[in-house]
Amino acid sequence: MNKSELTNIMIKITEDRDEMAFSDLFDFIAPKINTYFLQNGLTSDNAEELTQEVMSVIWTKSDKYDESKSAVSTWIYTIARNKKIDFYRKNMKIKINEDDIREFIYDEIQQNTLTQNDIKDQVDKINEELDINQKKIIKMNFFESKSHKKIAQELEIPLGTVKSRIRHILTKLQRIL
Repeated sequence: MNKSELTNIMIKITEDRDEMAFSDLFDFIAPKINTYFLQNGLTSDNAEELTQEVMSVIWTKSDKYDESKSAVSTWIYTIARNKKIDFYRKNMKIKINEDDIREFIYDEIQQNTLTQNDIKDQVDKINEELDINQKKIIKMNFFESKSHKKIAQELEIPLGTVKSRIRHILTKLQRIL
């Protein structure tokens, strides 16, 4: 199927909600999307599920396609890529605990030679150096295991701001300790 045929199919889907046109598009593009997911390391079941999700988005959001901005295949693969990224983010289980933070802040030699008093002094120093908002973000991320996205939603700040603040805080902790 060439570019103009794909564009015509998308026009039929968008303007007429033509189920036959969608069926033709499905038969042509679904195996390609499924292969794309398989080549990117997803299991067969996950690839099939994401392929169905992509096709559903194509049907429900066909009115968002603008042929002046991109080819149909580019638009579809962008949807597929975004679905893949969302899938990996959703299924990535990151478990961070206090030991992870200690390893990040201290090198191995320092960690083995710390006494209880040293640790108390350093915790006190952290409490002095970090303001209440910084402590809150670190607590939410490392001790409550909340994702950056969840923190951004709860604090009502942009996701990029959360990420940069966490990086800034960790860099500050390395410097003061």
